[in-house]
Amino acid sequence: MARCSLVKCGEIPTNISPGIEDTVAGIFIRGGKFLVEKRRNDDDSDPGFVSIPGGHVQKGESLHEALNREMKEELGITIGKSHSVYMGLHKTTSGERDRIHYFLIENWKGRIISHEAESLYWESDPRNLTATVDRKAMKRVQARLRE
Repeated sequence: MARCSLVKCGEIPTNISPGIEDTVAGIFIRGGKFLVEKRRNDDDSDPGFVSIPGGHVQKGESLHEALNREMKEELGITIGKSHSVYMGLHKTTSGERDRIHYFLIENWKGRIISHEAESLYWESDPRNLTATVDRKAMKRVQARLRE
């Protein structure tokens, strides 16, 4: 039987943290920059935030299934190879507590177009991300890419 972490296998344990929502986020790197979204000012949660694209894991969905679905819904693309790079907690402005599973997306098919955010753009400085957890995830990825 193969051994792997829950995140690497894309499985979510049940009943480990009541009241915490599992979410996924996709980190895309191009030309030394990473993709961010500017959330709409009328969003219920984290309005106007500059963040890494992602969304909620639906009941019965693996992390990888959620990541594929969210990237298709939000960006209009099909992702290829991806791997887990970080997991952190975030409390949204609406009070929701999220466990965000970050994945580095190595390749994708299609043209990235915003379907939900106010805008998308390529950023070079993690300090410009609004949420601390996003900044931590991006700094971890940048450190690994320098190795």
